[in-house]
Amino acid sequence: MKVLKQNQYNQGVGKYKLLSSTSGVGSIITTKHGNYVLISDINKWRFIKWANSKIENLRRNYTDDKIVYDLSKSEILNRGMKFIDDQRFINFIKSEKKLENLVCLIGIPHMALNESYNTPNWKNHPIRAALEKAGEPFEGVSSHYMINGTHFPKWFKNSKGDLKKIEEWNNLWKSECTKHPQTLKLDYFAPPRDAGHFLREISSKNEDGNTITIREYKTLEQTNLILICPNGHLSDIPWPNYLRWKTQKILGNRKDNDNGVDLLSSEKVGPCCGTPKLKWTESKTKSEGYASIFIECSNCGLGSGSDKDKPKINLEGINSLEPYCIGQKPWELDIDNPTITPYENCFIRNESKNGREKMRIALVTANNVYYANGFSSLFIPIQIAENKSKELIEAIEILEKKYTKHFERTAITRTEYLNAKFNFNDFLIDNDINPENENLFKCQLESEFLNTATDNDNSDQHEEYRWQEYRCFSTRSSLPNIDENKGLRFKDILLTSELSEFFKKIQQVEELKVTNVQLDFTRVKPKERIVINGEVRESSIGQNIFSIDSNNLFVLPANETLGEGLFFEFSNEQIDKWISENRNELEKRFGKYFNAIPDSNSQGLSSKMKIYNNKYKHFLIHSFSHMMMRELEFSCGYPTASLKERLYISTNPARQMSGVLIYTAEGSEGSMGGLVSQGEPVKILEIIKKGLERSINCSSDPLCWESEGQGIFDLNLSACFSCSLVAETACEEMNLGLDRRVLVDEDFGYFKSIQT
Repeated sequence: MKVLKQNQYNQGVGKYKLLSSTSGVGSIITTKHGNYVLISDINKWRFIKWANSKIENLRRNYTDDKIVYDLSKSEILNRGMKFIDDQRFINFIKSEKKLENLVCLIGIPHMALNESYNTPNWKNHPIRAALEKAGEPFEGVSSHYMINGTHFPKWFKNSKGDLKKIEEWNNLWKSECTKHPQTLKLDYFAPPRDAGHFLREISSKNEDGNTITIREYKTLEQTNLILICPNGHLSDIPWPNYLRWKTQKILGNRKDNDNGVDLLSSEKVGPCCGTPKLKWTESKTKSEGYASIFIECSNCGLGSGSDKDKPKINLEGINSLEPYCIGQKPWELDIDNPTITPYENCFIRNESKNGREKMRIALVTANNVYYANGFSSLFIPIQIAENKSKELIEAIEILEKKYTKHFERTAITRTEYLNAKFNFNDFLIDNDINPENENLFKCQLESEFLNTATDNDNSDQHEEYRWQEYRCFSTRSSLPNIDENKGLRFKDILLTSELSEFFKKIQQVEELKVTNVQLDFTRVKPKERIVINGEVRESSIGQNIFSIDSNNLFVLPANETLGEGLFFEFSNEQIDKWISENRNELEKRFGKYFNAIPDSNSQGLSSKMKIYNNKYKHFLIHSFSHMMMRELEFSCGYPTASLKERLYISTNPARQMSGVLIYTAEGSEGSMGGLVSQGEPVKILEIIKKGLERSINCSSDPLCWESEGQGIFDLNLSACFSCSLVAETACEEMNLGLDRRVLVDEDFGYFKSIQT
């Protein structure tokens, strides 16, 4: 396909990939043409920008949060977009990301591309139909519902080796267009083309279907080296500065240990000359790596090798560059003014250190260029999650806002506020609250309001969030499919005597919804969330996916998937009995993980601490989950890539959890009962037995069975790709903390008594 029009440069990316661990705001996508595109922040996405503006106007006109929420839902649905109704999740994000004014979540629109013209299939799109019905402009606005991006790196070279930034190439293209106004247009520049390398004239069709003549030019090649910062910043390599710095270093004008700390400083290094004309050449064999790539300036002669003061310059040793970071955030570029790169101050974020952070060289496609930090939420009706009535939840929110506003003017305690400033009867009338028992409601409201002050800010909110889900399944035998619970439906199965020995309950989850959002992202290293002695700390501070003030952010993009699943709750009594009866064998096998708290400076500390905190229970439940997912491949045809686990493991006395939810997560339409059907009492017992039987043997035995540590950081024992590991998207813990022997070992296996 010849790409000669701007709209043909569209790149198809699955919407579920956009909020995955490898893609999202700040990530670099490789296009089918071989170019690299940096995904812009959400405030450059037109549909998010519109929604944010619309909700801002609603908030100006209405003070009642419930009215704003309901009207926002109506506005978004009227435009044909997906409104994700999960108030529990919104409250969590508001607390986690300090987004006090967040109102709602919007599903990323699905924009399929036409294979022939690479343009959106807009004619029959539901958003177009909704816009037309609402009397709003619907022609030519398909791009408003697509994700924006910008080229990165900004350096491109032509077939002759001329190296320029994309703005310079674009200016040359504009000049060429003025010479050929009938056959050349500005938007034919995409993907970036060399205005000086004309190929031929070809016939094409315009928007009206008429035959036209178009001039075709050779495309440019993008460089693939960038600078990344542990704080998430991203910079282009300033090649004119590099040429000057490398020349000075070869001539001995810089210290041997100078790793280019001032490379990004125009005052301390600066470009090779006032008007650089760079040339990039590579040896034909390319057998010497970076040493075979040469760079020179044809204007000032640096790098040409013409004399001893201008030696030949190659890229050998470029991986050792460590320039000070200048805090650039090119994903926040203003599309209408792309020459100014947003930035912020950048310092080492570590209590034991201080000073400026250093960047490092990376290939655009390297794994360490981008790590998304996302969060997924299983829909639980908020009144069930918080174990309170809807009226009480709404009343608490209103009372909290009133107290906060009063506290900003006059600092008084909550008790003083209730005694002196709060009139319960007026409160009910003003907010149209009609409880069945006013006295009981008053006691509940005041108790909740006063207890808020004693909440521990250091408590693990993530564990509390999982605990709400676990408690919903654990304390209920079923959840009726009434309107307010739409999106979650489950029921207990009748356990056989063999299963009841090991499980407290097994449930068929006939309907569920999982919503994913991206919270932030990092570079160089992933962001780790570490829990030590109940206290939570994070290894780094991620870059936000939005560019506006957090107080002005009212909406976030999200993806919602529908599916089904099976929930297993282990018997805590049986686990305790199993540990007690096999303590010697278990301590001998797992002692190296539990004898001492992991080193706080070690890699993979987050995974190590989860294993350390949850002890044997982690290996048991996680290994069972993987065994079940692999066995379900055989029993109902689901590949593990279309399944996911949701682990509920905690030894916290206040929130004991011993369970796992295995669910489908393939596409937005869920599944057709295939997984739930496997939860019938006789079937599920047979699946467990067959899974245990398969776990006894592995094609890598005896090495795998007798392993004392394998996988990343040796956090797996008898577990490898042949027997226990699943697709990375299916596992919550990066395929770590696994051991099939904890299930089936004839001496200490948890399920040894029911093996066939």
